[in-house]
Amino acid sequence: MTALLEAGARVSRWLAWLGGAMLLLSAALVSLDVIFRSLWKVSYFESFELSTYAFAIATALGLSYALVSKAHIRIEVLYVLLPLRARAWLDVVAYSGLAVVAGALLYYCGLTVWGNLQSGARSNSSLSLPLAIPQGLWLLGLAWFALLSLGYAVFGLWQVLRGRHELVQQRLGVAALQDEIKASVAAPGERC
Repeated sequence: MTALLEAGARVSRWLAWLGGAMLLLSAALVSLDVIFRSLWKVSYFESFELSTYAFAIATALGLSYALVSKAHIRIEVLYVLLPLRARAWLDVVAYSGLAVVAGALLYYCGLTVWGNLQSGARSNSSLSLPLAIPQGLWLLGLAWFALLSLGYAVFGLWQVLRGRHELVQQRLGVAALQDEIKASVAAPGERC
């Protein structure tokens, strides 16, 4: 199961890079749009619409990387005062709750995409892009996040039931301050 989580972390890292590349491409399109509007008073790139899609897709793709790199915000005021066993159970509860929220998000976003696919909804712009295309990519990112959060919750529960509280703490627990400092100064290939 640990190998699956490692593979999930690698995929999540690549998805985060893809999301970042989409945001950079959006910035380039917005810049070109501004230049063309300034010089020739025309807009060719529909940068507003495309950058909106890119932002939504990049956010969905980045959620799983935030999960595997422990970047989601958790309040740890009491958490750090508890014994290892209690922290491990709280980690399982936290990831289970995240999996439930991710599943609900996936369900309702899936309904939106399905409805737009069935109705043939298109964007209200000169691109007239079928909304199911960018929303489908958005949905794929959310699906990966939901699957990964469920996998982490199941892994944590399985390990807690087997008494491996330290492993749960390492994989799911709140990152210690020293770990966060080390991750922020590590080379990109060393992270996660």
